Amino acid sequence: MVLRILFLSLLLVGLSLVGYVSFSMLPAPPAAVAVPAPAAPMDSVLVAARPISTGMLLRAEDLRWEPWPPGRLGDGYMVRGRVAESAYSGAVTRRSFASGEPIMAGHIVAPGERGFLAAVLSPGSRAVSVAVDAVSATGGLIWPGDRVDLILTQNFESQAGRDLRSRAVGETVLQNLRVIAIDQQLGEASMVKGGPEGRIPRTVTLEVTARQSETVTVAATMGKLSLALRSLLADESAAATAGAAPTWAEDVSPALRQLPAPHSAEAPAARRPTLLIIRGSKTETLER
Repeated sequence: MVLRILFLSLLLVGLSLVGYVSFSMLPAPPAAVAVPAPAAPMDSVLVAARPISTGMLLRAEDLRWEPWPPGRLGDGYMVRGRVAESAYSGAVTRRSFASGEPIMAGHIVAPGERGFLAAVLSPGSRAVSVAVDAVSATGGLIWPGDRVDLILTQNFESQAGRDLRSRAVGETVLQNLRVIAIDQQLGEASMVKGGPEGRIPRTVTLEVTARQSETVTVAATMGKLSLALRSLLADESAAATAGAAPTWAEDVSPALRQLPAPHSAEAPAARRPTLLIIRGSKTETLER
């Protein structure tokens, strides 16, 4: 009986050891993986794509949308989907912006808002408008913000006796002027399709000095004004001054240069001095 009890005890101890060893050899259960919380969607903020100066007319290439954390949105930020394109398209800046800096709503003036034209003008500048057509406005390829030269063309055909070689002349009266408006809108100076026929631009508003505004006004009464578009690579800091020598008709047409020079009218014969002699009721004239 004692042996039986001892045998059962040893059997239980052996089974316990086998169970412990077997359990310890089992693979450990996988650790619980923490599932990250879904990130909050980021908003897109309108920022400067490149350095922007004060009074600059904003174009599409000057701006870009930048992802922005929702918790870091400041007052006045222009968030994509919350602002209309008209709020920034063609607007003018009240201050300068560094590349990547958010465009603040209070620091730009949209077209049509009060004070827009005054914000466009540089300090001390004036705005003057000139009448143009599709041809004189460079075929509708001029935009606000472009730089142009102002060319005056005069025709003297109505003057009798005028030499054919000098009956027409063109000259650049002002250079490097900034275009600030086309008609009453800020947009391409082209044919705007608003019906069966396109609308031709009628006026171009230029930024000038006080003295230059007088020059433009006088030039408009003398002949036809045309605009010549300048390259973007031109020196925009150059002062808008008068151009080079005028271009006459004979400078353009070789045929006119081959015309014979007009004969000048013969000068009347020189009058000889005379002496008047009075004898009573008779007079006598003697030539000296």
